Amino acid sequence: MRLMDHARTPIRLLLAAVMGVAGVAHLVSPQPFVEHLPPTVPGRELLVAGTGLVELVLAAGLLGPRRWRPAIGIALVAYLAAVFPANVYAAVSNVPIDGVPQGWVRWARLPLQLPLIWAAWWSTRRRP
Repeated sequence: MRLMDHARTPIRLLLAAVMGVAGVAHLVSPQPFVEHLPPTVPGRELLVAGTGLVELVLAAGLLGPRRWRPAIGIALVAYLAAVFPANVYAAVSNVPIDGVPQGWVRWARLPLQLPLIWAAWWSTRRRP
């Protein structure tokens, strides 16, 4: 087995931890996540709670049976792509967000979504 194949499990477990922490944060401290959404979005608080639950389900799926992992990986890639516009809004609008510095930090966060998407896809693929 190649060296990178040995990294799949730790990367998947790390991704599960990241998603689990994010899911709990969405539920316990939703205000910064609500502020990532334009005020014109209806039901922002409910949407943030829903995304927190989705993140917890995806985290659990990453820890679940191997046969679920490809589907969980695809769902996580789709989820990460779906929430990306909220991060773009936060960078472009520069609205105050509790705990998130303004300026270049918000822009620097945007490319970090790509390694998360890659990790979600790669760590859940079936090995040849």
